[in-house]
Amino acid sequence: MKAEFEISDLGNLSYFIGIEFSRTKAGILINQKKYASDVLKRFQLEDCNSVSTPSEVGNKIDALEGDKVVDKTFYRQMIGCLRYVYNTRLDIAYGIGVVSRHMESPKKSDLLAAKRLLRYVNGTIDFGLVLPNKLCILNQTMLEFSDVEW
Repeated sequence: MKAEFEISDLGNLSYFIGIEFSRTKAGILINQKKYASDVLKRFQLEDCNSVSTPSEVGNKIDALEGDKVVDKTFYRQMIGCLRYVYNTRLDIAYGIGVVSRHMESPKKSDLLAAKRLLRYVNGTIDFGLVLPNKLCILNQTMLEFSDVEW
């Protein structure tokens, strides 16, 4: 390819479109620590108290009537940022799915649920995905769980 195209070697990939890549013994770790901290600063939640779960257990956002409607643009920006953080944080998938349902007419309870997701991200900002190398795959066991009532 070097004969046909002008190519330069930039070395190992370390940062690309908001995603950080680092090599470990287990494989390649990808996370969005810098992007997530920028999102927290953008929504003024960088100094907030963190929570241990992304969403409340048994929380019924749809059931709350009479809530005030919040700014759609602000809410959509927050959800859009959370959706991008989801690329490397699969643990927030359910919470993002729930808050994404209310993009047309978000209420205060929806905004509080989205802020809870950001508070969870703040407490787990170092989390990411590991893309294992071949040696680690050989030594791992996969466990599956299912709920027979579903």
